Amino acid sequence: MLLWLIFAVLTAAALYVVLRPLMGGNASEESRAAFNATVYHDQLGEVESDRERGLIGEGDAEAARVEIARRLLATDAEKPGAKLSPSHSPTRYLAVGLAVALPVAALSLYFVYGSPRLPDQPLIARLQDPASDKNLEVLVARVEARLREHPEEGEGWEVIAPVYMGWGRYADAAEAYRQTIRLLGESPKRLANYGEALVLANNGVVSEDARKALERAVALDPNLIEPRLVLVIAKEQDGQFAAAAEAWRALLAKAPADAPWRKLVEQRLAEDEAKLAGKPVPAKPEGGPGEGAPGPSPDDVAAAQKMNPADRQAMIETMVQRLDDRLTQKGDDLAGWLKLVRAYTVLDRKDDALKALGRAKTQFSGNAEALQQLDALAAELGLKS
Repeated sequence: MLLWLIFAVLTAAALYVVLRPLMGGNASEESRAAFNATVYHDQLGEVESDRERGLIGEGDAEAARVEIARRLLATDAEKPGAKLSPSHSPTRYLAVGLAVALPVAALSLYFVYGSPRLPDQPLIARLQDPASDKNLEVLVARVEARLREHPEEGEGWEVIAPVYMGWGRYADAAEAYRQTIRLLGESPKRLANYGEALVLANNGVVSEDARKALERAVALDPNLIEPRLVLVIAKEQDGQFAAAAEAWRALLAKAPADAPWRKLVEQRLAEDEAKLAGKPVPAKPEGGPGEGAPGPSPDDVAAAQKMNPADRQAMIETMVQRLDDRLTQKGDDLAGWLKLVRAYTVLDRKDDALKALGRAKTQFSGNAEALQQLDALAAELGLKS
């Protein structure tokens, strides 16, 4: 109440200063008419300014211009010799109108722009604006504080979930997407994001909760590609290579020739078919030094660049995990170990990088040249094993 009392006092003081010159009755009628004309012209300028700033719509602006023009014409039509009583003076009317309109306008602007219940869209825009990255941590902290006090606000969870994904806080992102779905309901995109966050939080392993979310997303929107890719990888992880190969073929049958993920699917299909036939798993043609040194090909890189950040991260994590698995089976590929250590470091998985470095040194314990290359890479990356 004290705040509103202060507002009232300040408003009254401002109105007194603004309206006092309009209340005097000693000026001639001609002077009043000239003053009124000036005021109306200023009001026309204010209306136009408010319209350009988006404070009022075109319809309201037009109505205001018509009313001001009517008053301006009435002022011009007054006879110089005719006088109005102070109680019926246009100036008096103007003073009364301003006395009412100014507080109403101020309150209206406050309730629109200062309300604590302001919708979340402006916040979303600020979070997604690259120019505001320096304030992102502050904004996220505010959202988190808000959600601690009001955990049932689904919009807040939906705002913060993709930020967590971008920061690599996959467990937090999964929880944020789960809360979003609980409070705002299911949608294909929400379910897909939730499933992908669970997979990333589990180091690329598709858990049962992730599988259910991804299957539900595909059921709601069969055109979603990313969830279908992850679901086929889940079959591979379960050892269902025949089912995975069939799913890969189904995807390729409907894939456009320029689909960014086509090369990845073709490679996975070739690997699954080789496993089913008991043959060596084919290496990528662009695999680089060393027979078993898998890595992202130019096609994979091009595909990753067209994906959103979450999908791109999932693709990278999957390829790194495949490299790790291959080196576990066939560890005499020095180029592969060097690539794996560097990949884990780039992904900010330092513990995994150190473990891979230790495994590589064990593998090449009698090879001085290989150990020298591993030590040089460790020094370059700032790793201490």
